[in-house]
Amino acid sequence: MRLLHYLEIENFKRFGEKQRIELDHPAVLIGPNNCGKTSAIQALALWSQALRTWYDVRKDSSAKERTATALNRLNIVAVPVTRTRFFWHNTRVRKGTKDIHMTITVGVEFKGAIYAVPIRFRSQGDELVYCTPDEAVLSDLPLIAHAAGLEVELLYPMSGLETEEKILKPGAVDVLLGQGQTAQVLRNLCLMVLTQSREDWQRVASLLQRLFNVELTEPLETTRGSIELLYRQPGVKELLDVASSGRGFQQMLLIFAYLYSHKRSVLLVDEPDAHLEILRQKQVYVLLRDIASENGSQVVMVTHSEVILDEALDTNLTLLLEGRADDLARKQDIRNSLKHFGADNYVKARERGYVLYVEGGTDLDMLRALATHMKHPVTEVWDEQVNSFYVQNNYPIQDVDAELERVEGGFGLTPQQHFNGLRHLLPSLQGLAILDNDGQNRQDGEQGLLKIRYWRRYEVENYCITPEVLRTYCYRQYPADDLFTQVARVSVDEALAETLKDLVFDGDQANYDTWRGSPADAARLIWEAQTERRKLSSTAEEFFRRLAQKLGGGMLLKKGELHRLVPYVVLTPAAESEVRTKLGMLQKLFEQARRHGETVTSVGDHEDGE
Repeated sequence: MRLLHYLEIENFKRFGEKQRIELDHPAVLIGPNNCGKTSAIQALALWSQALRTWYDVRKDSSAKERTATALNRLNIVAVPVTRTRFFWHNTRVRKGTKDIHMTITVGVEFKGAIYAVPIRFRSQGDELVYCTPDEAVLSDLPLIAHAAGLEVELLYPMSGLETEEKILKPGAVDVLLGQGQTAQVLRNLCLMVLTQSREDWQRVASLLQRLFNVELTEPLETTRGSIELLYRQPGVKELLDVASSGRGFQQMLLIFAYLYSHKRSVLLVDEPDAHLEILRQKQVYVLLRDIASENGSQVVMVTHSEVILDEALDTNLTLLLEGRADDLARKQDIRNSLKHFGADNYVKARERGYVLYVEGGTDLDMLRALATHMKHPVTEVWDEQVNSFYVQNNYPIQDVDAELERVEGGFGLTPQQHFNGLRHLLPSLQGLAILDNDGQNRQDGEQGLLKIRYWRRYEVENYCITPEVLRTYCYRQYPADDLFTQVARVSVDEALAETLKDLVFDGDQANYDTWRGSPADAARLIWEAQTERRKLSSTAEEFFRRLAQKLGGGMLLKKGELHRLVPYVVLTPAAESEVRTKLGMLQKLFEQARRHGETVTSVGDHEDGE
């Protein structure tokens, strides 16, 4: 059900210039951390509280007496701040001697039409805020009465559940909910559902049994004035207290109890997917949508879940970035592209202004380690939120690292396919691909704003993995001058000789001996020729595996940790030149990203100072 149709925010927290957010059912707000998602639902809660307070005080007043009403910051439980100026964008409440008004407007359906109901706020010291409906609606008391009668409730993520919970009055429950103290009221919400309708409670219990295979008992009032809520788990003889359950179970119970105890209301839900795995995230979205509809309610949710983003694309999905709103669901071209490429890829690309294509997370680690080792200036501008996309070349290698990288970065699309899809939506997007050559003599290229560069050797690890580096690293792990160290170093030499003969020289003892006996410059040329089409990361991993078998312990390094070898690397002049060139391209990319972020911030935060 659609009770509120849109939200407009001006000068509230992250929002400077007026921003409009469409509100359907369910409305989903997405975006990076600290972009204004929670501020948006807090604005709705503040609008509701201010309007109800003003109406309760002024409803019987004459037109001349309908002045502003004071709100104490301590009573604004949905938006806790230490000083009222922190409600305002950039904490600026005045320009010279003139008040800067904060305005929150909500589109409300009344008598078959949509009306804007703006509330204006001004700061009065550190403790008080004065609020009043805008002059455009000030005289329309029936409209204000209808809007003030809408119940808007804010639900924060589940926190740690207490072992005992006192029985509270409904008003006290709502105060604690507004303060984010969900763990203090979970049992009270369940008791409210049971008190209002046993059928609703049975529905809640059946949903939990279906999702988690547990049997939930009815909440009971104890003689100590607290609430007992137990559940039965298969294979466990005794009933368990709900505090013993997992966070995901508690989060779902909180949401269901909230939905059934707050019917015919607007539910503002902050990260309902918290503590839930992917399947449960999709389920909670569907259940929020359907149960709220059955109960005549509307849901506005904030999320980081990519699963929920994809589910919401067809209805109402708003991207918030640096205090600016963009309705993605209403843009047909964006919606169609995001269904193919994923909403999360678009969000990250728009936020950072670029995409970096690499084979996997290990390549990023190697690049950063090389930059640090070479004291390259890219380290000074390194993007800690690097927007990387892992391409398909090293997939489907079926191991844990590859699977983790697959879900983190993507796989399945070439850089060209992925970049062109996003570039259609973000014309100024920059792209850089630094990819393995894989012994195929691949050539560098450029396609518009996408630059593609290949390592001349098989992969980036081939520049860092040499017998000398492997031996030096291992020797450093056994520095003590004792019998065990001597035995360990002998094992290092044996494992290294065996691995190199088998994997680099294909078991040919004569070729291996020739390499071993050659002068340094000749040995280096032989090594480079032998490894030109070999994946040395696999060779290194096999060496560390054989060494572990000889010593009877764990592997010193695994594939995802090979960047730790970099401090022991001495690059040839040609290799150093190539690495520096690629790091220089990274430096330009990150510098552009920094300017992109500053531009977005300045646009979103522009406002005259005091």
